[in-house]
Amino acid sequence: MASQSAETRGHTTCAVEVSPDIVDAGAELTLRGKVSCSPGCDLRGHALLVKDQAGADAGRAELTTFDGKTNETTELVVTAPVEPGGYTWLAVCPAVVKEGVSYMEASTPISFTVKPHTTSVLAWDIPSAIVAGERFRMKVGVKCSNECHLTNGDFGIYDHEGTQVATGALPGDRWPGTTGLYVAEVELEAPAAEGLYTWSVKGVRSVVGIPHAEGSVSFGVRVVSHPEYVVTVETVDKASQTPLSGARVIMHPYKAVTDERGVAEVRVAKGAYKLFVSQTTYLTFGLPVEVTADMTARAELDVEPVPERN
Repeated sequence: MASQSAETRGHTTCAVEVSPDIVDAGAELTLRGKVSCSPGCDLRGHALLVKDQAGADAGRAELTTFDGKTNETTELVVTAPVEPGGYTWLAVCPAVVKEGVSYMEASTPISFTVKPHTTSVLAWDIPSAIVAGERFRMKVGVKCSNECHLTNGDFGIYDHEGTQVATGALPGDRWPGTTGLYVAEVELEAPAAEGLYTWSVKGVRSVVGIPHAEGSVSFGVRVVSHPEYVVTVETVDKASQTPLSGARVIMHPYKAVTDERGVAEVRVAKGAYKLFVSQTTYLTFGLPVEVTADMTARAELDVEPVPERN
């Protein structure tokens, strides 16, 4: 009677490294697989098959190296789902017969988390002081962590009580000199009462089908009473008595800059102030002033002393 050889069965295990394991919606994931056999076998030329959460094919990673114990794949780059949440895909090593040994199909889960894109929100060009009830303009900037196109992305501006006071949409062009910042200018109305208020900008949530985590930033709105008087500040070099243009004049919270004549006009409400005048290479000038009518103040600035060299 002829002899019949029994089939030898082998055992296969596989593992997959995922990078990153927390990924932005719609971004790239990199997978690298390893397959080990007992008894050891060379599986080069075969592949790990990747299935998504619905069981559909998501890609295949070719087994290209074997060190005598473990087979490794090349990197497989796949696109993450758009919907945020936790996902478990599957890597499958199909059954194979090698050198008379039958290796059963093996699989391993591929787990990762998809998160919305991060948005950074900026607010600037807010006037240092705004007259109660008057309108003012400011800039809002938004940037996506993946530098998404944010054209028509919406944002809202909220006052100190959390009430939405304005909305806006981002323009089609990026801010010059940046890689992904979109900037819009908005007009707002200051509160009717004096004080320092904390407002905020929030946005955007979804652009071109990609979810974005809502970013936010707070900014201050300083509201003052209507300026009643004009303080004319004449700024000169103390030694030469020549006018200093471009000097910064502050009567908190009011600000101005001197013109080519060294003159700045600051409109203020009645009250006591500390007048500060500063200019590059000069010592800052300070003077207490009591404003009860239109007035003129003269600021004579000393040049900063030059440190002696040893």
